[in-house]
Amino acid sequence: MSPKSSLFTRPFLIILALALGLRLIAVVFSQGFMAHDDHYETIEIANSWLHDGLYQPDGTLRWEGKPDIGVMRSAVYNLFLLGLMKITSAFGVEHLDTHMYFNRLVHALLSLLPVIFGYRYLKEETNERTAAVGGILLAAHFLMPYLAVRNLVEMVAADFLFPCLYFATTGMKRESDGDAVLAGVLGGVAFMIRMQVLMALVLVPIAMVIRRRVWRQATAFTIALAGMIVLQGLIDIQTHGKFLGSFTNYIAGNLGAAPTIPGPWYNYILLLLGVMVPPFSLLFVGSVFQWRVIRNHIVLWLPMMAFLIGHSLIINKQERFIIPIFPILLVLGCVGVYYLTQSDGWHNRWRRLRLGLWVWFAVINLVLLSAFTVNYEHRGAVDPLVYLSRQPDVRKVLFDCTERRMFVPQSYWQYDRSSAFTIYSNLEFYQALAQGKLLSFSPPDYIVVFSDDNLIQHQDLLTSMLGKYKLVHHGKPSLVDVVLNKLNPKYNHRNESWVLGRVK
Repeated sequence: MSPKSSLFTRPFLIILALALGLRLIAVVFSQGFMAHDDHYETIEIANSWLHDGLYQPDGTLRWEGKPDIGVMRSAVYNLFLLGLMKITSAFGVEHLDTHMYFNRLVHALLSLLPVIFGYRYLKEETNERTAAVGGILLAAHFLMPYLAVRNLVEMVAADFLFPCLYFATTGMKRESDGDAVLAGVLGGVAFMIRMQVLMALVLVPIAMVIRRRVWRQATAFTIALAGMIVLQGLIDIQTHGKFLGSFTNYIAGNLGAAPTIPGPWYNYILLLLGVMVPPFSLLFVGSVFQWRVIRNHIVLWLPMMAFLIGHSLIINKQERFIIPIFPILLVLGCVGVYYLTQSDGWHNRWRRLRLGLWVWFAVINLVLLSAFTVNYEHRGAVDPLVYLSRQPDVRKVLFDCTERRMFVPQSYWQYDRSSAFTIYSNLEFYQALAQGKLLSFSPPDYIVVFSDDNLIQHQDLLTSMLGKYKLVHHGKPSLVDVVLNKLNPKYNHRNESWVLGRVK
């Protein structure tokens, strides 16, 4: 191989290999789910559609836990997940945990889009070195491989949002109608997955006109985006019973509703500064507000700021909400640092400080990357269900959530609803026994106890009521659960679980 064709002369290939390698590790080891929404609002719904059909007997969309007003999400992403499940089912895959390897692989491949187009954007707008740094950040920031394999609509929307802004930029610079239309379509896909990205998308054509006065391309983008919104509306007629039903249900359902997780207006600012590792983040994030960045990269900057400000003004604040603009921040931060190197200011004079900040960020990021990429999130909840799915004698299961009230991810054990019973307090357990609710159910074949330190106490109570049981499986905590518990045991559970089998 000649020097010119050597891999080391091709930074993009190295970056792509790094991104893919880290994501493949996450595919294998980063099992489970991060939050309620990336399982119960996605996988659980698609799994119920696979086994029970899309619609309930009354003709409404099957969606457990939906409010009276109706489903407040688009069904597009869940239909995509259903399609993935049908593919693995066609190959004989029966267990959800086996299917999820394929699911995570597909999401890992989708997450390469911001890496590819982020690198291309930086190479075209700055230089090869800055593009390489930005590509590495997009590939190996400690959150990126971990989030890449989650079923979070925010992350999947981010996979399409950045390519949308890239083609909007090329459409503006080259005055290409085709690029502008492609940008609108990609933005429409992002909207279908996470409708809140519309806060960013509506400002894209405005930014195009401000920067280059490309009215034709801005109009092409707007028409393409509007067409995708209409398509979503037509899909909603079938799934929600009315045009743009998911969008209108979301608006109506949140008007006057109490926030799930309230937070101050500056919550997301602190979050972004935190995930970029202080004090390095003060340099990196602060560089985005240079006038040259705003002026020359307004097609990225204006949508990002609109999204950030819009979410900051909303009282309900969950960390995952800000994910769609994170790849944009990584790219604009690299642009900002590049402009600092072109100036004669403090950034060039204080070379040791600059180097020290980058080294500090790299070390902390590497430590966190090692932990997050292999983190089996909610392992104590998922692992016992996976164990049950492998047992041939499971007919009745009792879930003991008296110590730690939680949602049980029961789709990991494909079951008949009547074969599972969950108790959330000992009083509830006694009442169920007294009222005869457990007569047809007792004794269960297995009992799953969600407890960190009190297994014997739970076991003694349950066996005194239901008969003799023995420990057959231990759902161990994840690495992150162990670390957080060591740091602050008062507020962080180990999230362990124990499976008891009936002695026959």
